[in-house]
Amino acid sequence: MKYSRLCLLALLSAGPLIALPNMIRLGYPNCMSCHVAPQGGGLLNPYGRGIDEAQSRRAGEYSPNALPLLQRLNFNGLFDQDFRAVMSSQLSATTNGPILGLNRGRFFYRNIATLGKGFRTSVIIDGETEPILRRPKPYEAAPRPGLVSISSAMLQYRPKEGIEFGVGRDALPQGLLIPDQTAFIKSRNRLGYFDAPTQAKAFLWGRRWLFSPFLFAPSGREPKLGRERGGGLLAELDPAGKGKTVVGLNALRGSDQLGNRNLTGIYTRLGFGAWGILAEHDLTRHSRNLAFGGGIFNQQATYGQLFYYWREWLVTSFITERLTVQAPFQERLWAYKGEVGARMSANWSVSFRAGLQREALSHVYSPVVAIQFSAKTVN
Repeated sequence: MKYSRLCLLALLSAGPLIALPNMIRLGYPNCMSCHVAPQGGGLLNPYGRGIDEAQSRRAGEYSPNALPLLQRLNFNGLFDQDFRAVMSSQLSATTNGPILGLNRGRFFYRNIATLGKGFRTSVIIDGETEPILRRPKPYEAAPRPGLVSISSAMLQYRPKEGIEFGVGRDALPQGLLIPDQTAFIKSRNRLGYFDAPTQAKAFLWGRRWLFSPFLFAPSGREPKLGRERGGGLLAELDPAGKGKTVVGLNALRGSDQLGNRNLTGIYTRLGFGAWGILAEHDLTRHSRNLAFGGGIFNQQATYGQLFYYWREWLVTSFITERLTVQAPFQERLWAYKGEVGARMSANWSVSFRAGLQREALSHVYSPVVAIQFSAKTVN
């Protein structure tokens, strides 16, 4: 049995700017109620800001900032915008190896401009002093962003409630909008915060259903071999009609110079008052071109989370993950994590995570311990 050790300490560190799927426990089956964009993430609408404040330990009433300077910066309501600055420090060590340190700073700027007649633009710019890169695989190239990048730049049109179209650069629609970038269903399916392909997509929704077809092309940040093109769809249904039981399907086909991938995933979000379940299983069939060795193999990623809210501002989660990749790129990984998160206010939160990753083929175990403080402004 082999062990590797990892210790992580993050100060004022903010995760990806996306919605939390555990809102299902309160009867929110999707992101439309609280977010400006139907896909979730980005800025909150006024109702969402009120919910954000109410779920913190302070549990106060949301009051828009009426400072004359901020009103002028927002051009009296034409813009919604905010800025987040973060700093982090990381320590890591492997068995009988040196202790390594990494100091990292990161910022986000988010802006939405309401143009009228159903049109708006949205932009998210992020930067970091030390990007944390995803490791490339022989069958999958990883993006290499610069120190400053545009993770979202969209033109959106909503002719009426329940229909929206968008073109630009953004993350692809996905079933579980979890913030953990290391989760296999994100890191192995090109759904990290560096993955923002150029795309055209539509959102159609009703009280019990959502349907989102999309087409995508390279953003230009990908390595030459990994400039993927394709399309897909996401569809979900609330069978009970109470906003607390959602089942969904996401499918995608993409092609680049390395070959093709066909992803099919099923997922569910279930809420039962104080607790709930998030689960997803994805099957990806890879077909590599003969010029790069050829071969057809499957990849499967499974994610399961059980969460419980002791208070509206205090949550505990237990997570299990599994990844299997067939030969010739065989992998078998398991991950087990426990998390505790506390939202002290709409601006400040703290979380603690401890976990273990197991490589079943090599019998290597990698413990992880992390503490995170998050700071944000409320737009």
